Amino acid sequence: MEKDAVDGMDRDGLDRRLGELLASQDIVCTEAQRRLLLDHLSLVLEKNRVMNLTRITSPEDALVLHILDSLLLEEAVAKTEGPVLDIGTGAGYPGIPLAVMEDRPFVLMDSVGKKVRAVAEFADTMGLDAVVTTPERAESYAVDHRGEFGAVVARAVAPLGVLVEYAQPLLHRHGRLVVSKGRLSDEEFDSGQKTATKVGMRLVSRETFALPDGMGHREIIVYENVGRSSVRLPRPVGEAKNKPLA
Repeated sequence: MEKDAVDGMDRDGLDRRLGELLASQDIVCTEAQRRLLLDHLSLVLEKNRVMNLTRITSPEDALVLHILDSLLLEEAVAKTEGPVLDIGTGAGYPGIPLAVMEDRPFVLMDSVGKKVRAVAEFADTMGLDAVVTTPERAESYAVDHRGEFGAVVARAVAPLGVLVEYAQPLLHRHGRLVVSKGRLSDEEFDSGQKTATKVGMRLVSRETFALPDGMGHREIIVYENVGRSSVRLPRPVGEAKNKPLA
């Protein structure tokens, strides 16, 4: 039975369990892709011993709360074309799992430099040549990368309205923002809707998924860039959070 050097991970058992979890959500994943997903998890847990990347230290829990959670966005991302930007990637979630599944360029963004360096190291070790990283903030990055992306993804990073504002200048026409939320209040959703109207985005879908083993639920919200923003974007760094549009 194959064991991993990190926390005695039973790779065979985890691979079987990961296959079951993905199949439960109709996510098609090859054996080679599952191996890469577990490689990433192993690298994250190893790095987590020397720096704070994740509070989830159980490999079994991470299968659900990191890998499956990330891949719940994959169906929506697969409906888009062009490069993908992951805002607030942290330990590389959801960007690296999505890059494992999607044959296209990925940019993984995090303002914490040591996290970006760790994720770049993971991608290099895994041979993910289409993945690059950046420590820039979304607002400043958008100045030189306007309209470059087919999809922007974000998981538990910022309020919905802020993410809508971040994404709009980065997306090409008909590009999509795909957001994962654990708890989405009516107030936050309404703010996202009002911001979307102001910046030329429209709601495509809002779906709820129950995580296995009573680990909660996720809402996946998708917006499409369909028109011109009535506000000049990007605004200066910090204004989206400090002075929300709605």
